[in-house]
Amino acid sequence: MKLKLIYGKAGSGKSTYLFKYIKEIINNPQKIYIITPEQFSFTAEKKLLDEVEGACINAEVLTFSRMAHRVINEIGNNLKNIEKYGKSMLIYNLLEDAKKDLKLLGKNIQNVEIIEKTFTELKKHNITKEKLENAINQTDDKFLKLKLQDILYMYEKYSEEIKDKFLDESDVLTILAENLKNTEEFKNCIICIDEFAGFTPQEYKIIEELMKISKEINICLCLDNLEIKEELKESDIFYSNKITASKLINLAEANNVEIEKPIKLDKNYRFKNEELVYIENNIYSNIYKKYEKESKNISLFLAKNPYSEIEHVACKIIEEVRDNNIRFRDIGIITKNLDTYSGLIKAIFAKYDIPVYIDEKKDLSQNILIKYIISLLDIFSKNWSYESVMSYIKTGFCDISEKDVYIIENYAKKWGIKYSKWYKGDWKFGDEKEKQYNNINEIRKKVVNPLLEFKEKCASKTDAKTLTTAIYEFLIKNNIDKKLQKKAEIIEKEDKDLANEYENSFNTVIKIFDEIVKIFNEDKITFDKYSNFLKISFSENGLGKIPGGLDEVTVGDVDRSRSHTVKAIFIIGINDR
Repeated sequence: MKLKLIYGKAGSGKSTYLFKYIKEIINNPQKIYIITPEQFSFTAEKKLLDEVEGACINAEVLTFSRMAHRVINEIGNNLKNIEKYGKSMLIYNLLEDAKKDLKLLGKNIQNVEIIEKTFTELKKHNITKEKLENAINQTDDKFLKLKLQDILYMYEKYSEEIKDKFLDESDVLTILAENLKNTEEFKNCIICIDEFAGFTPQEYKIIEELMKISKEINICLCLDNLEIKEELKESDIFYSNKITASKLINLAEANNVEIEKPIKLDKNYRFKNEELVYIENNIYSNIYKKYEKESKNISLFLAKNPYSEIEHVACKIIEEVRDNNIRFRDIGIITKNLDTYSGLIKAIFAKYDIPVYIDEKKDLSQNILIKYIISLLDIFSKNWSYESVMSYIKTGFCDISEKDVYIIENYAKKWGIKYSKWYKGDWKFGDEKEKQYNNINEIRKKVVNPLLEFKEKCASKTDAKTLTTAIYEFLIKNNIDKKLQKKAEIIEKEDKDLANEYENSFNTVIKIFDEIVKIFNEDKITFDKYSNFLKISFSENGLGKIPGGLDEVTVGDVDRSRSHTVKAIFIIGINDR
């Protein structure tokens, strides 16, 4: 049992050092596990394959979450996993039942998201109900006390609801820490931990247990030295990472784990020009000196508006590709305002024939299939209101032409068609000719008859399982999956992103249906409540876009993007605030 820290500033080659070490020991009998955050697991797998130059059986990339599920499967578990959107639906249901007992929290989607994130943070930091009770008793702040009482109340209700039935994803790391000693797979193995900025209490506990059972643990940390100076707490950008290193060393000492001499890497390999090296050394320095040479590799552009800013970036990209032999995949764009720039980038880059991958998630609630299902439920929850029926018709899945959509919309608006007028008898308002009556009623029947059949299936029993089954059968009977596929094929050449969204949305909806049945099953439910469950699930279930090709400019958010391997980077949306 031994611990080795590998540290250095950004670009000093920590990961490279680690993977070279793995290559040296790859033929050892011990299994090697590389543990990374979820978003870096693919990169780590690629690095591993590149370093060992082919497939390797003895080394594997894992995340703490994957490790947890592996251990849970080994020790045996009869609980059903609850997805994030399932958790949100359950919280919404509990909020509705508890609205009379809560002091500040109300039943809305925003509060559901806040509570879900709060529960996750409480579990990550091992905050128990007892600790919450102590915090309530110790605070004198009236409003904080009320907030904590509401959180505690919901926390207890949620814990009771999932007890012995569901496995919350936030609990799996705690289960992993408690059961690592009972498994054989990770005993006497070699652990390599990379790309973490810090660890939660849950993760510290896992690392502590791994220290006890593994042969060795190698951990990469981004910092300049291991010396902690309290007086520099506010100005030292590596202070939090130094605290992390100190905690790891203390854990090792407390468990009699041998601590090897830390490996310090102080040469910078990432920055390929003097300007970047200078900025890296001086950007956070209190005392700095002016860069005297002419800057050839860094430039600033003052744009009048976002459009001219992206236009300039597009021109520079074309110039780099044409004159400097750079591929599109070697170029990255990062911004803090991805929502603001996403549409502009798509439009302007298309004009310049620049292939682009934007690392964003679409709001599923704006998807055409989701609008169709929500409007279907709204028709019955809102008693066939004009707005809900027209929203349903305009999704384009009702097997009527665009011309017929205008005809029925104008007719319904003119004669105030709403509520039972949609389905009680033929329409014969005004003095239109008989041919027009027949035409409008044929259109009406195409819309209304499938809806009446759907309502009939739900008339005798309205529970979550029955309603979900009825919606699924309604979608299949009306060939919605095939219609979506056809729409995707039509628009694929013009908008690959939207085509990809159409293809993925039906399967995503089916997963949400499964989660509703798993959690609520035969619980009674109204159309309105079911619709809210879907809205919550769809807002939690953004459709990530799959990259369309290997040679594309990558655009991402500054908080989650990683651009270590690019040759040119554009930072957009910078201001003086």
